[in-house]
Amino acid sequence: MFDATASSVGTSGTYAFHDLTYEFNFGNPNGQTWSHSGELKNTQTGGPLAAHVFEQAGTYSVRVRVRAPNGQYTDATVSVTVQDPSAYYSGTRTVCVSTSANYTGCPTGATRQTTLPDSLDGKRVLLRRGESFATINVRHQDDVVQVGAYGTGAKPRVPSVQIGPGRAATADFPDDITVMDLDIANGIEQTASASKLLFLRNDLDDAGTRVNNSIVIGSAMGYWATTSDTYRTVPLSAFYNPHEIFVVENRVIGSTENDDVPLANLHGSGARIALLGNELGRSSQHTVRLYSAYKTVIAHNAIRGISSDGVRHALKIHSGGFGEYNNNFSISGGTWASRQIVITNNLVGDPADNNNWTVAIRPQNSQENSGEGIEDVIVESNRLARGPRTNVDILVVGRRITTRGNARTVDGANLTVSTEQSASYPSLPQSWRGPYFVRD
Repeated sequence: MFDATASSVGTSGTYAFHDLTYEFNFGNPNGQTWSHSGELKNTQTGGPLAAHVFEQAGTYSVRVRVRAPNGQYTDATVSVTVQDPSAYYSGTRTVCVSTSANYTGCPTGATRQTTLPDSLDGKRVLLRRGESFATINVRHQDDVVQVGAYGTGAKPRVPSVQIGPGRAATADFPDDITVMDLDIANGIEQTASASKLLFLRNDLDDAGTRVNNSIVIGSAMGYWATTSDTYRTVPLSAFYNPHEIFVVENRVIGSTENDDVPLANLHGSGARIALLGNELGRSSQHTVRLYSAYKTVIAHNAIRGISSDGVRHALKIHSGGFGEYNNNFSISGGTWASRQIVITNNLVGDPADNNNWTVAIRPQNSQENSGEGIEDVIVESNRLARGPRTNVDILVVGRRITTRGNARTVDGANLTVSTEQSASYPSLPQSWRGPYFVRD
């Protein structure tokens, strides 16, 4: 993720996060575009946070141009070096797995076996396309892991992917984990502390009841990382909030059978989260729900909505309170405010969306949980699709929140943006209500 939030140039006014324009070029001009927005993957213009996945080895020069309203600008560059996974995971560090012992396409020198390895630590594990395997279980102590596919045909099929399941026996939590190009029957779940996770081009779209087509971030932090777990052996001070979580070009389509499975297509809390180019929709509750988020980019996705009861949102972001974010969970706990979020170039909602509200960036409800702070959010250049019951396209409650350049997918239709600065949020201090910069 690329962070230009500390930039300043010209006479930009009070709020650099909102008043400056940031033009990112990732130095990777391969001509590829995002499926749902049609925009080039190599550039991003708008807010001060951007994210990119480099899939080819090499050295890239990434530039950001920061422009003030008066036209004055300044540039900054950073060099990014991407290693070749075939070289990094050379020889027996790569394991090809085929239940039928078909190793056509397996890299030379790799270990070949018919079952998954007991430990994934430090390994690239490639599964034979067209075959089915056991659950992918990345243990708490596993680091620098890549799970993907080899050969031709359909994506390898697995029941589920578990990142750090169960009680941790070590403070060496999962770090630098990639899961890509799999067909996953029952969801991806990351439970406690973890960092540098990439979920890339996975399909979670099985039909039927109680099929958990979802991606969950930090699902059990509130238990494993607190005194609630009376059998915990890892010090509380060792736990950290999940961070650097990339969810890119996955298809996650659930059901609306009103059985809380999936609860949401993607939900959780964390920092430096990038949701890029995914298609998500259909769940018991919200399509995407972030209970709290810090320095997060949500871009180029199709977030379609459609819930069991029709009183949810396609995209919902709230927080745990008013505190400052800290990576150390024992310091920040779940009480930090959501801050510095860019939501851009998405298709949000659907003609079949049965909800009343499409995007909600606000405390999770207006009464008992309204003591939740949200600040410095930009919602820009999104397309909002209305369903038969939609009455509000974008609902925002917080401070320093910008909406600009958003539009309804129906030509000429007006966009409804609500800032709701009413007494319906009794626990929200006045200092956390505005200013709003509504420019749609």
